[in-house]
Amino acid sequence: MAKNLKDKKVIIYEQVNAAKPGGAPVMKYKPIHPGRLWAYVRQLSTKELEPASGEWTQDTMRFVINWRSDVITLDHYVEYRGIFYEIMRVDTYEGYKDEIRITGDQLGSQPQPSDTLPYG
Repeated sequence: MAKNLKDKKVIIYEQVNAAKPGGAPVMKYKPIHPGRLWAYVRQLSTKELEPASGEWTQDTMRFVINWRSDVITLDHYVEYRGIFYEIMRVDTYEGYKDEIRITGDQLGSQPQPSDTLPYG
């Protein structure tokens, strides 16, 4: 099988509660790794949706990254070119520690820059 060219940069985020003690929950996005990861990125499909408030488009993307020991789960998100994707499927390719294939759907409501925290 030919290797996919990993020439794009992505960040994997988890959602964390950044509220002050005793305050209401404030959900923020925090990277699970320092820096950005090299990835092969491919658009799988696009859906045009018409919710009651208007029209918008939802993309489904595939991200292929090198194997990592971090636990990447369906509770994580991928950011690519400023757009967040909810992870819908994680394929570790039959358990081989070579690549991780992630399928994600574009979030309908994108986080603002103030909704992200630095790594660490």
